[in-house]
Amino acid sequence: MVICCQILLEVGMTIALVALDYSRPVQPLFEQASPRIGVIHSVFRKALNIVAGDTMLALLSSEVPRMPNGVRLPAPIVEKLSRDLRPGLEVRIGDGRLHIPMLDFSMQLPQKAAWEPRPDIVGTAVAHHSRLLAQHLARSPQRDGLAMLVRPLLLGQPTRETPLAKIALPLLRLLVYASWQCDVAGVGEAARGLAGLGPGLTPSGDDTLGGFAGVLALLSTQLSVDAVPRSHLASIIVNAARPRTTKLSVTLLEHAARGEMAEQVGELLTALALPVEESEAVLHAADRVLAYGACSGGDTLLGLLLGLRVVGIEDCIDYIGEDYGHTGATQAEYLL
Repeated sequence: MVICCQILLEVGMTIALVALDYSRPVQPLFEQASPRIGVIHSVFRKALNIVAGDTMLALLSSEVPRMPNGVRLPAPIVEKLSRDLRPGLEVRIGDGRLHIPMLDFSMQLPQKAAWEPRPDIVGTAVAHHSRLLAQHLARSPQRDGLAMLVRPLLLGQPTRETPLAKIALPLLRLLVYASWQCDVAGVGEAARGLAGLGPGLTPSGDDTLGGFAGVLALLSTQLSVDAVPRSHLASIIVNAARPRTTKLSVTLLEHAARGEMAEQVGELLTALALPVEESEAVLHAADRVLAYGACSGGDTLLGLLLGLRVVGIEDCIDYIGEDYGHTGATQAEYLL
């Protein structure tokens, strides 16, 4: 393994790499005295996902944004690991390091402050920027996922009908309306319908729920126009989604319910506090979100905007709607 310009520590016969940076929530995994046995869940060129008990740790390339469950390594290291590893291999995490026995590979966290995935947000021009972002999302070229539903949900415009959108639209209306009313049962019903909706490790419904839950956790107290806190609804969403979607989605939803967001999402939320004159900076931050994944970015941005509608805008979405009618469609119908 060729490692250039990196700090390496000799630990017996094992070469220990010092990570570039790490998210604050993953630190306890490394600090536990007795190492936890995990397994490789999935392998990609720029990311490796590791199941560790009831959570999932991500080893990320330095070329991708930071994630709330992530540790970043130099890009060549992650590419090399992605070639050498396969799902199901054992990983040990604890006693200050991550160890992959098959490769005799060990990794330690750097001796510097952790990255904080919970952004510090002060809301002043949020309503203005939210309207701008809704229009920006509607103009984006994304064709798949749920991003197109920003048109009927927030702009009063028709949009292209797809099987996925047909299922999701009434559920998203219910999610927003029930959250506005603090209707726990309605929030749970909507989250159960959206969880796992769509293909992939983080389906579209989950990405939208993650953006929505993150806004409730972070902003419901300071932006709520009716002074009613709704942060507890984020946990309702996670608990409803847990048995219905992927392990990775559940891990990211749990982080979102604590207000811990991916780097590019946190930067966008922080940008919402900028003066209205700095709209271009907000749109630039939004483009970073939209660039993430095939459709995850657009789905997440839709969730953020719907969450902002709940916590910061006086009028709310009528969850019934007439765009496609209430079809009673289910996840199974879409997946079939």
